[in-house]
Amino acid sequence: MSEIRIVIPDKVDRYLDSLVRTGMFSSKAELFRAALMEYLEEISSVAKDYDSKLMFSPEGRIYQLEYAKEASLRGVPVVAITYSSGILFVHPDLNNGNTGYADKIYSNGEIIATFAGLAADGLYVMSKIREMKGEMQNILFEISKIFWEFTTKMEYRPLGASVMVGFRKEKKIAVFDPSGSYHFANYWAIGDREKDIMENLAKGYRKDMGKEEALKLALNALGNPTKYKFETL
Repeated sequence: MSEIRIVIPDKVDRYLDSLVRTGMFSSKAELFRAALMEYLEEISSVAKDYDSKLMFSPEGRIYQLEYAKEASLRGVPVVAITYSSGILFVHPDLNNGNTGYADKIYSNGEIIATFAGLAADGLYVMSKIREMKGEMQNILFEISKIFWEFTTKMEYRPLGASVMVGFRKEKKIAVFDPSGSYHFANYWAIGDREKDIMENLAKGYRKDMGKEEALKLALNALGNPTKYKFETL
């Protein structure tokens, strides 16, 4: 067993002696052990609050947001690629025609959007995107605002989904994480195995590739699924 040695002022030492004489503890060492266990139990309860509530830990972390980011790594992966004349979104089709699910890709001719992670959360954001109009910067702000609201209200939890949005006019892909922050990319992947898929995309991507080349690269990065769905913008 490890040994801990400490130096304490004489006044504190005399006070500890008096506590031992009362009979509550057989020695000062036992008293220290009891105090330490009480302290650790208190620290543990505080840590649980950081773990279960939307609040900063002393290290500046929001654990619930980190869990949401992990949730966004689940589910059917989606690849987005900009090619010479447009933007391509594609994902494996795991339904096999047996069950009808809401489409993961939405396009209105000006923007194209998709999600990965918790389906209910992703579809909620997608429903809001369908209502959005205006310039790219306005749409980006509105999407960030959705995620932001779910990370600032104690009665909510962060949305466990990532979202990608492509803009026809600017030919840009914006990738959002559950915190609401986003970045632009010429190609990206979200969902299950996204790290491996990104590595495969990086090996073959070219800005000047055509639509068929882009689709072939995306499917190869996804592991060449026999069934898939895609949309272009």
